[in-house]
Amino acid sequence: MKKKKVIYRFFSCFFAILLFIANAVTTVCAEPELTNEEKMEERKTLPIQSNSIENWPQGPAIGAQSAILMEMNTHTILYAKNIHEKSYPASTTKILTCLLAMQNCTMDEIVTFSHNAIYDVPTDGSKLGGVDTGDTITMEHALYCVLVQSANEVASAVGEHVAEKLGIYTFTDLMNEKAKELGCEGTHFTNANGLYDDNHYTTAYDLALIGCEFFSNELLCKMSSTPSYHFQLKAGDEDDTWISSKNQLYKGKPHEYKYLLGSKTGFVSQSRQTLVSAAEKNGMKLVCVIFTEETPYQFEDTIALFQYGFENFQRLSIADNETDYNVITDDLFDTGNDLFGDSTPLISMENDSYVILPNTAAFTDTVSSLSYEDPSNNDGVIATINYTYSDIPVGSCNIIFSKSEKKGFSFSHNTSIPEIVEVTSAKETTAQHADSDSEDVNNVIFINVQNVIFGILLFAAAAIVILFIISVINSYSFSARGQSNKRRRKRRQESRIERRQTRLNLIRQKRLQRKRRKEYKKR
Repeated sequence: MKKKKVIYRFFSCFFAILLFIANAVTTVCAEPELTNEEKMEERKTLPIQSNSIENWPQGPAIGAQSAILMEMNTHTILYAKNIHEKSYPASTTKILTCLLAMQNCTMDEIVTFSHNAIYDVPTDGSKLGGVDTGDTITMEHALYCVLVQSANEVASAVGEHVAEKLGIYTFTDLMNEKAKELGCEGTHFTNANGLYDDNHYTTAYDLALIGCEFFSNELLCKMSSTPSYHFQLKAGDEDDTWISSKNQLYKGKPHEYKYLLGSKTGFVSQSRQTLVSAAEKNGMKLVCVIFTEETPYQFEDTIALFQYGFENFQRLSIADNETDYNVITDDLFDTGNDLFGDSTPLISMENDSYVILPNTAAFTDTVSSLSYEDPSNNDGVIATINYTYSDIPVGSCNIIFSKSEKKGFSFSHNTSIPEIVEVTSAKETTAQHADSDSEDVNNVIFINVQNVIFGILLFAAAAIVILFIISVINSYSFSARGQSNKRRRKRRQESRIERRQTRLNLIRQKRLQRKRRKEYKKR
């Protein structure tokens, strides 16, 4: 029995010594943890997916974990680095909070601070401060606080206000619904301010889609490009409350970018620095998203990507360059309700559509395809021409059925008028017959100009024939009275001729007499 205890203790001590030695060896051999700057340098070696596209401009190597550069209107992706990778957006979340507030509220609405809005955010985070439960602020001042100061408690109060106004349970339900509407598939939000939560995440691609919607609003661009702002927080305050932004892309800042439309910063330790920005140059608008970067390189990365986009890509009008597709209608033109008052074509291509291509490419290098839209939609879009370059979507153009909204007279109501629309290309010829119901054609006049011109010519010819007949009747009459009138007209005509001849003879005689006098004087 004692021998078993001795053996047990021996092996226990032996394994304990082995475990100690293993831990010591692991500690000695383990590599030291990389610093944030070293991690950033490693991230520069990560592949850039857009650089592998054939005939595509090579983008810069940056220290961000993921990044995207997207054209705002066509959503053409100019630069892509891990754009679908899950990331924590931090305070860049607030652009969606402000977007929803702008779309659902007026700027003079009053936002009230609840206890939860103020005290459910960390005290060491970005806050406005100076407010307590029940205090109020206008929506305009609140949005400036969110976008300039990045105030967490104000973002929460704005979200609560919007939810209460719309009668929904939580503001985040509206956020996630809006994200899906914009095409975001890798996004889920759990709060209005971007504070870290494992279930609060997005991707660079999704945030760029949100950014395209956000920066298309002029007032939001103004707010998100304001370096500092001041206002009276409470009615009894003697001094204004001043707020300022840490964004270095703004005017007067170290990394000022003169083409900037707006920008929003963000930071949580789990994602490091995040930044979403928009810029415009020569009519081209770009949105840039940076995830997982170190200060101040998120600003340098953004500027580098903007310069890459503006220097290497061009915008080409589809209407000015498209030759493969033609829109044909069976009428030369149609009017709304006023006769010839509106010569807008019934079927037309969008004039403001364009494609985004590398500077080295031509419009003829694109590949186009035609897709027909659901005829039940009321947006007037019949079909869409989609363009790609090297298998990358670069733009599209809608074919639109024009509807006049003018009020005026009409020849008929509640009449179904069939319309034939043809969209022809070098590759395919298709015909679509759309029978409009009474509501669609109410107050609309369709005029075939060829028929109108033919009718006018026919009327003119008939008028000429009638006038000719009247003239013949007046000139020739076989009655006694008519014959008398005819002789009388003939005598008057002969008399006029005789008088004219007499005058001519007198003139000749006078000329001859003058000539003879001149000759006599010369003699």
